Amino acid sequence: MTGDRIGSTASLLGLGAVWWLVGATVAPGLPTLPVVAGAAADVATDPSFLSSAVRSAVRVYVPFLLAVALAVPVGLLAGWHDPFADLTLPALELLRPIPPIAWIPAVILLIPGTEPGIMFITFLGAFFPILLNSLEGGRSVDREYAKAARSLGTDPASTFRHVAVPGALPSITTGLSVGMGLAWLNLVAAEMLAGGSGLGYLTWSAYTGGSYPHIVVGMLSIAALGAASTAAVGRLDRWLVPWANGSA
Repeated sequence: MTGDRIGSTASLLGLGAVWWLVGATVAPGLPTLPVVAGAAADVATDPSFLSSAVRSAVRVYVPFLLAVALAVPVGLLAGWHDPFADLTLPALELLRPIPPIAWIPAVILLIPGTEPGIMFITFLGAFFPILLNSLEGGRSVDREYAKAARSLGTDPASTFRHVAVPGALPSITTGLSVGMGLAWLNLVAAEMLAGGSGLGYLTWSAYTGGSYPHIVVGMLSIAALGAASTAAVGRLDRWLVPWANGSA
């Protein structure tokens, strides 16, 4: 077993120990690990739980990909070209401080159907972190590289593609990781408030029904899917930016 695996195992064992300690002292109503494991075994074969997990995953991944498709080029162009930044950033900066959850009343009024509204909230959660990191990535690229490329006869589009984009990739992939985490966070909140389905809704329903082991199962399921999503983004980071991860 490598040092990393030993550290990961110790971290999980420590979490289990803290769980037991909290349940034995300040929160005696906290479900124990065996009880939660039994509840997890019950829901693992429940078709409604599996369909809720799939629906929540779709509600994250589709808006996340849309956020990437919009935020990365807008952020890069704004970081690379000041006139484009002057045109786009003031309006975006006005909207950015509004928490995605605060959009729910407007979404209910303006967007027909629950599904598009939840996806819009998830999209907002991912969009701004990716945008800001792409913007910072574009600004951080040394302009001397662009001058050197132009001196060799490259046109502006080629300079942007071969200089700005690779130089900004480390910052962009950081934004992808943050955006994925916030997409899951806002999805669960939206499902609890206006969902009717999904893991967030099932977790809230378990709370209102007093099924505390199933609350923990829902939380752990969300955590597992979120961790898997972040790990997938991390693999993408290592593939796109090998020189920044010591693998080039």
